[in-house]
Amino acid sequence: MKQMNIGVDIDGTIKRTQEAAIAVFNEELGRDISLDDIQEFYLDKAYGLTAQEGRKLWRKLEHKIYQRGVPLEGAAHLLTELDEQGHTIYYITARPGKPHLKEITRAWLIDYGFPFRENRLHMNAWDKAEVARKLAIDLFFEDAPQHIERLTEKGIPTIVVDAVYNQGVHPELPRISDWHDVREYLAEHHLSL
Repeated sequence: MKQMNIGVDIDGTIKRTQEAAIAVFNEELGRDISLDDIQEFYLDKAYGLTAQEGRKLWRKLEHKIYQRGVPLEGAAHLLTELDEQGHTIYYITARPGKPHLKEITRAWLIDYGFPFRENRLHMNAWDKAEVARKLAIDLFFEDAPQHIERLTEKGIPTIVVDAVYNQGVHPELPRISDWHDVREYLAEHHLSL
């Protein structure tokens, strides 16, 4: 069995960040938006914000957003199994690499039972494909359309974590709607588990 370097995005891939963000935005803005109201990657349109206003509000509230939210079902368990089999799990996220946000991210991963090693958390990764190339990633899990596009352009094997905002983005790529689906994919490709 080949030992793999596995790249894993955090927000929307192993963590229900959009739900956490909606709750925090609703509190901040006194609104009652639900997950069903969100059809895009960014929350701006649903809240009637410009892209600039949305970015500014996100930056103001991101520490609260990153502290909240629960994992996608089965993600921690499956990644732990892969780690125990000798695969190397790297968390590659575009979250800013500010020390307090790194600590929030680190604590969240540990608290929810994800396999974690300090040198395997790569934050501020705006070009995830380049980070993946440098780390010799064999398989990447991602939900964000712009990152899926870039990973694909660079030839990084990618599994798309299905979301309303990434429908139609590289339909030829394997997709999971649940982390239990990863077992089936790995078995089909004789990779492990």
